[in-house]
Amino acid sequence: MVEYYQRRSAKEPLEQVSRPYLSSGLWIHVPDKKVDLGQLAEEYQLDANIVRDVYDKHELPRNEFKESTKYVFVRVPSSASDGEATAPLLAIVKANQFFTIAPHSDFSPKDISVFLTGRADRPAALLITVLASVVTQYEKRVNALEEKIALARKRLRRHEVTNADFIEFVTIDDRLNEYRSSLEGVSGVFRQLQDNRHSLFTARDLEALEDIFLHIQQLLASISASGQTIDSIQNAYSTIANNTLNQRMKVLTAITILLAIPNVLYGMYGMNIKLPFQEEIWAYSAIAGLSLLLILLVFIIARRYRLF
Repeated sequence: MVEYYQRRSAKEPLEQVSRPYLSSGLWIHVPDKKVDLGQLAEEYQLDANIVRDVYDKHELPRNEFKESTKYVFVRVPSSASDGEATAPLLAIVKANQFFTIAPHSDFSPKDISVFLTGRADRPAALLITVLASVVTQYEKRVNALEEKIALARKRLRRHEVTNADFIEFVTIDDRLNEYRSSLEGVSGVFRQLQDNRHSLFTARDLEALEDIFLHIQQLLASISASGQTIDSIQNAYSTIANNTLNQRMKVLTAITILLAIPNVLYGMYGMNIKLPFQEEIWAYSAIAGLSLLLILLVFIIARRYRLF
């Protein structure tokens, strides 16, 4: 299914149309794999080999220019919980048409209409709008992950962190790493676009590209800080767990030593031979009292020397 979008003026929203009603400013969007990209490429004079690359889930960000047409591949955040964190998106700039092909993501022109500040009759301006929207999606995802990390850090202070939190940390760390990799690729694409070798962009467009590029650098710094926070939380929890284990082992060792003292006397007086004072009525009380006295003496000495 091919979707068509146009906008009459800056005051009107971007609308989906069944047939184009303007000679320029047509936005053609392909949301799934049901469309024959070879036929689409033939109809609009696109390079079919380049266009088909978007079907590769692992396609990396890049841009190409061929026969007066600009092809820009980026990766957008994916909402699929069981798949990759990002998916490829292809944006194509021609003289009077603009194309977006996103077969692996839920990207839609309807979601980015708020970024449109002027008429949609300049495909190059639409490209900048799409790029701004993609970076904003990354920002939302990164902020959501940072909130989860902050909550886990608060629970750590209350000693409420569980094993499930660390399993989630692995997932968060994987997401952050994939976001970092994708944004670094997109950052490289921005550097190439800023060269403006084919004079697609105006001075105002280049300023917008520079602003978005700086935004990407800020997101990369934020992702790096979040990764360090996860490492700090894991290290802190590991230290706390080891210290707790050491304290418990210390207590158990002390209890074992104190319980072993009376067993020495009880073992001697449990031998099946003639023993001193075995006929005395006070023998049991003396042995029990001596055991308690030895336990108390060992405890005082150990506490004095901070053995436990």
